[in-house]
Amino acid sequence: MWRILSILLSLCLLLGCLTAVSCSSPDIGEDTAVSGSAGETATEEDPRATLENPNVSYDGYVFRVCSIASETHYTALDPGKLTGEAVNDSIYERNRRIENEYDIEFQCETSDITANYVTMEKQVMAGSGDDGYDLIMLISRNAFSAALRNLLINYDRLPYVDTDKEYYFEDINSQFTIGNNTFFAYGSENINVFSLSSALFYNKEIVAEQNMGNLYDDVRNRKWTFDRLYTLAAEATGDTNGDGSIRFGEDVLGLIGNYDRTIPCFWVSTGEKLIFKDENDLPVYTAHGNERMIDIMQEAAAQFATEAFDVYGADEKRLQTFMEGNALFLSTGIGELSKLKATELDYGVLPWPMYDELQEDYVSRCGDAWLHCVPTNTKNPERTSVIMQALAYYSYGTVYKAYYDQALTAQYVRDPDSVDMMKIILSTLSVDLGDTIWFESLRFPITKAFLDKKGGIGIASTFKGYERVALKEISKVTDFLDERNAE
Repeated sequence: MWRILSILLSLCLLLGCLTAVSCSSPDIGEDTAVSGSAGETATEEDPRATLENPNVSYDGYVFRVCSIASETHYTALDPGKLTGEAVNDSIYERNRRIENEYDIEFQCETSDITANYVTMEKQVMAGSGDDGYDLIMLISRNAFSAALRNLLINYDRLPYVDTDKEYYFEDINSQFTIGNNTFFAYGSENINVFSLSSALFYNKEIVAEQNMGNLYDDVRNRKWTFDRLYTLAAEATGDTNGDGSIRFGEDVLGLIGNYDRTIPCFWVSTGEKLIFKDENDLPVYTAHGNERMIDIMQEAAAQFATEAFDVYGADEKRLQTFMEGNALFLSTGIGELSKLKATELDYGVLPWPMYDELQEDYVSRCGDAWLHCVPTNTKNPERTSVIMQALAYYSYGTVYKAYYDQALTAQYVRDPDSVDMMKIILSTLSVDLGDTIWFESLRFPITKAFLDKKGGIGIASTFKGYERVALKEISKVTDFLDERNAE
């Protein structure tokens, strides 16, 4: 993943794309990152970036896909038309290329997260895949749940899906395995993996007015720590309307964000997790006995109780409030940059800080991302695997070139320093299984406890209270793997 990003952004800088980037889509017939036909080498640098699909034709087969609708994260498999927008058009051209090469026709629909899981369940339970979807998009937690119910096909039945290829996100996928078993895998077409990654947007105008220094240099010099974040947030907070109180949306606050997606960043960015994995790649719940994590979250809860922080909201007013200049920091995902495109606010992007200068490196939270999954009762796994591999392969370099070089670096951020910060974020992504696949049983109730009591909770006792829940969830997957291995 880092190699992909590093190469593309380096090319972007060399070519001056940060100051003047064309908004036209890449020339699919002449791109340098993918080959012109299956089986050719995509890059000279890495022999894994090859497509080893068979030379086949599917006689006009209608390949049906049900994706998740999102205006921000490019989750729909096919946009349906050219619009002049770089990412949209690169996806559209990728699909036409695959249709021509394999003689298929994509038929794509969109729905929401819950409906797609129900669709997967009904299709498999119906027992016939003749008229069903070839691919159904699920959020990672639902994909994992579906796998444990045998609703998803095992990867060993998808002969042409090779997740060791360069165009799969090896770092992310390895963090989602359990017992060295791959339940699902993200390929290069899943750019929402990056757009959903956590970041901090900051108001440059407040930083300048209050002489807070160069925050980008803080990051580079390893001075960007939680203490620094807490100090700046307190300094920025003020009663701007002079009514004697500080209120969200009316005065300047230090940090605002959605509780469900912000509170986990306070432990993930320090390198801690609710769930770690042991030497056998099996999950272990450690939060209740992890003194460092408990201390970190106690400090965070104390900050949440101050006027400088409002991390308990869950509505769109967070972004609007930031755009209006009423917050120093906004906790959100990289994909939200697209919504700042027209704002007059001078803003920048930062990774979440390290806990202290002793921390080895920055760590960035990778939350629940969405990917297309294969129903168990698919009638032709080989055909589906061919198309899945082609989607990942032909996204490698074309969709990425549009997404990074044009959308992120040219349209959504306004300075090269923010590009450097995003490189740090996307090269340090970390997955906490308790924050993703066990969202419903662990992350949500734990963050909800912060919300309900406004941070006034016993951190150690709260974590201890979910030990039994965690052990129950872990036993479900280990029992499932034992049954699979016994077959």
